Amino acid sequence: MRIALTGGIACGKSTAASFFGKHGCRVISTDALARELMESPPIIEHLRERFGAGIFGADGSVSRHDLGEIIFADKRERLWLENLLHPAINARWIAQVDAGENECWVVEIPLLFEKKLETHFDFSICVHCADSTQMSRMAARGLDAREVECRLRAQWSLEEKMHRATVCLFNEGTPLFLEQQICALLACLPQTPPFTFPSTFYKACPLTKLPPTPPLA
Repeated sequence: MRIALTGGIACGKSTAASFFGKHGCRVISTDALARELMESPPIIEHLRERFGAGIFGADGSVSRHDLGEIIFADKRERLWLENLLHPAINARWIAQVDAGENECWVVEIPLLFEKKLETHFDFSICVHCADSTQMSRMAARGLDAREVECRLRAQWSLEEKMHRATVCLFNEGTPLFLEQQICALLACLPQTPPFTFPSTFYKACPLTKLPPTPPLA
């Protein structure tokens, strides 16, 4: 089974992915694959030619903050970087999933719908939270108001992602609440198509209307 995991910036995609891994799924983070690629000599050379030495730290590694300042401020540069990295990233996760076709895979892809990758999966999950919570979490990452606006503009709105997803998970409150939703989802996961779920998983997950949750392992 192939499950796509997406959501807004700072909504908790990686936290959700870790819980899916904890409860038996094979998990791939495309952000982690991107970080690996940006350590490879050929990619480093392309980045140096395009952006100069200013995006590299004293140890020769790419400064994600400095690179982010450039690509989120200029759509042309962001698209150039995506065209450089995404084909290799997609080839890697597709190869991993194909090699373990009998397992339950969860692939975390921030730009799932923007890049039309949802067709590779049996169904999709969007992690969401309140706008105020998202803003607070982005500020806690050290992003100022301008950086927040640039990053939000670089993706589709959270509402659009939720509308397109098969299932939505509500990441408010404690991490335990998110984990409980994931356990409940896995407990009612169909083994074969059609992949349909209790209505409580659609678009929002009301705090008081979750399906019965099995005890956490």
